[in-house]
Amino acid sequence: MSEQTVQIRTSGKVLQSPCGPIVHGLEDVLIKNTTISDIDGEKGILWYRGYRIEDLAKFSNYEEVSFLVLYGRLPTRSELKEYERRLKSSRDLHPATVEVIRALAKAHPMFALEAAVAAEGAYDEDNQKLIEALRVGRYKAEEKELAYRIAEKLIAKLPTMVAYHYRFSKGLELVRPRDDLSHAANFLYMMFGKEPDPLAAKGIDLYLILHADHEVPASTFTAHVVVSTLSDLYSSVAAAIAALKGPLHGGANEMAVRNYLEIGDPSKAKELVEAATKPGGPKLMGVGHRVYKAYDPRARIFKEFSRDYVAKFGDPKNLFAVASAIEHEVLNNPYFQQRKLYPNVDFWSGIAFYYMGVPYEYFTPIFAVSRVVGWVAHILEYWENNRIFRPRACYAGPHDLQYIPIDQR
Repeated sequence: MSEQTVQIRTSGKVLQSPCGPIVHGLEDVLIKNTTISDIDGEKGILWYRGYRIEDLAKFSNYEEVSFLVLYGRLPTRSELKEYERRLKSSRDLHPATVEVIRALAKAHPMFALEAAVAAEGAYDEDNQKLIEALRVGRYKAEEKELAYRIAEKLIAKLPTMVAYHYRFSKGLELVRPRDDLSHAANFLYMMFGKEPDPLAAKGIDLYLILHADHEVPASTFTAHVVVSTLSDLYSSVAAAIAALKGPLHGGANEMAVRNYLEIGDPSKAKELVEAATKPGGPKLMGVGHRVYKAYDPRARIFKEFSRDYVAKFGDPKNLFAVASAIEHEVLNNPYFQQRKLYPNVDFWSGIAFYYMGVPYEYFTPIFAVSRVVGWVAHILEYWENNRIFRPRACYAGPHDLQYIPIDQR
């Protein structure tokens, strides 16, 4: 190893070290082949299993999209009906899991969601069978069937976990899931105790479609790392939730809405955007993306829904008006144009949530309710050619130091 100076930067892609180049943050490092989703960041295109997100958002619903993401193809009518039945039959939680959520009623819901997923895994007999099989290196047809059954359970149960935490946090009685409501409508029903307005249910369903998968961001990579050890699906999803709750990943839509509320007046947008171009200036939440160097297609879709929502229910806090004014300034500012910084889906998604009465802290849990299908699909795909992750670090410290007894230091 050479004695060259270690050069570490906090931004940028490749860092130099005595051992050679380091790809900081593993940016653009490939970890596997996938057929689940693809992104063209330069053109602003997102596909699930080869289907454009615009078509799925227009013609499909979350149940059908989650089947597509999980099983790799669009279902027939009878397959979709049976899949919906299985999801509805799996919405309830183990009583011990409910008590875990109750005990964490005053905690942030992302902490409760992590704990609830882990608890449910501890009591799922299918999960225990799969764990025993994996311990002896067995993962064949029977085990794969178990894994897909567990995956469906996780998709079905996460909305219940989030809704139950909301009810406990407000000191309200639980609202049990109904099997005559869609995935999105049932979620709002369990949260608020009444059948939701159809437009609100459509908005949740649309949000779930748009966030179902996005290749390998931090939370999905975390799920890969955990499952590569042959840990179970519940533990891998709990770990993914832990990664998602970081403000650099899943919390941007909450911060965007908070910013809009603080600004309050669309006329302040130009001054804010100008300030954001200066060193040490404010960060515009929901602007820019690690992959997209064009307008996020999901943002365009949810912007249109948000426009429809405020057209029906009003915009008393000027959230849509402020966001529209900021977007106008961003799109016409050379600083953002040159750096290819455009609004992403977080820029628009929190507005409708706020007006539906969803508290800020539940924005990211709803993200998890959607993304769980992507997590489990990637887990199952990786298990088809599993290898434990074991990266290396370049040691840049001294060697062979002489130990000094404590009374001589």
